[in-house]
Amino acid sequence: METAVTPATGPAELREALVTRLIGSGHLRTPEAIAAFRNTERHRFLPGVDLQAAYVDDAVPIKHDETGEMISCISAPSIVATQLEQLGAKPGHKILEAGAATGYNAHLLSELVTPGGHVWTVDVDQDLVEGTRKNLAQAESSNVTVVLADGAAGLPDHAPFDRIQFTVGAGDIPVRILDQLAPGGRLVIPMRIRGSISRSFAFERDGDAWKAVSCEMATFVPLRKGVCDDIYTLVSMAGEGNVRLETFSEQDVDREAMCTVLDQPQAKVYSGVKFRQGDPWQWLYLYLACVLPNGLSRMPGSRPGFTPHFGWGSMAALDGDTLAYLTVREGEDEQGRFWEIGVIGHGRRAADLADQVATEIGEWDRGWGNTAPEPGFRMAVGDARDQLTAAEGRFVIDKTYSRLVVDWPRRS
Repeated sequence: METAVTPATGPAELREALVTRLIGSGHLRTPEAIAAFRNTERHRFLPGVDLQAAYVDDAVPIKHDETGEMISCISAPSIVATQLEQLGAKPGHKILEAGAATGYNAHLLSELVTPGGHVWTVDVDQDLVEGTRKNLAQAESSNVTVVLADGAAGLPDHAPFDRIQFTVGAGDIPVRILDQLAPGGRLVIPMRIRGSISRSFAFERDGDAWKAVSCEMATFVPLRKGVCDDIYTLVSMAGEGNVRLETFSEQDVDREAMCTVLDQPQAKVYSGVKFRQGDPWQWLYLYLACVLPNGLSRMPGSRPGFTPHFGWGSMAALDGDTLAYLTVREGEDEQGRFWEIGVIGHGRRAADLADQVATEIGEWDRGWGNTAPEPGFRMAVGDARDQLTAAEGRFVIDKTYSRLVVDWPRRS
């Protein structure tokens, strides 16, 4: 009996399937961005990576540090598409991209600014710069210049730019690049709110301040080797399993105590707040990042007794030598299946911190929840910071160089 052999799916079919998925999910919306995705062979910018893997909606690591931690990657296509739509690049635009990676995003940008435009893409690693140059040359990208430089410092000799895009994460606004934007220009930057909670902002000048014309949930590999490094420390939990905790320089946390905190007795409390299938977590995360002094930190991994609210791990509030992470318990009521949010504390103040987080979850649910209007965001640097205020003081986040204000009305 003969067996029919199905030919392997080629790159054109894989690319078209990816574009179709991104259109269906709403990540790709404009004809220009859709065309750029269709015209750019993603696998050409991932030499050595399996063809199928190149077109999966997932990030692909391209460089690790000496401990094996990822320090550079090519972002998931949905994230790339989101930022491209936020950027709104047009033919003739001059664009600065901070974070060259492999050149994939730079090539997409080159498609969007043709004819007449130009893209400068920078990276801090010589090997990544050389690889990007090679990939772009093979793709015949004639309007892209690759530079070994610190993206947070920009390229003042080539300014002003119509658009500046960061494909690396920042803990604060790199102030130097603001003056490198042309009048009417736009900055797209993934910036952490507090702790691990990050969003990709599209800022445009609004008088002496800046206003976000778009803001999407997104997390990127942090800036490094420059004037605005976003330094973080990954704490590995002792004992069984592979649980790790992300900590950042602005957080008040005893990292040595955190290594063994999960070995201490737990205090568990449930909030009474129910999530149902499809409910987004991003607004709860944003609220907790604003109102908790240390925000929320990612805590991926697994170990016996660790019951996170997702399979990959959990989000945790930190306070010195104590943490409290999110958990859920399943139930069913007259509306159907639900997951009630709980908080599990470990450490010296386990019960107090768990109660504090659960109380804030309840406050969010009563005042905002997932049905409140989406928030707006404003930002200012320098002397203009003091003029930036919010209706609720807890929604003012002061950083070293900037102030971020979240305009988030309670639901009516």
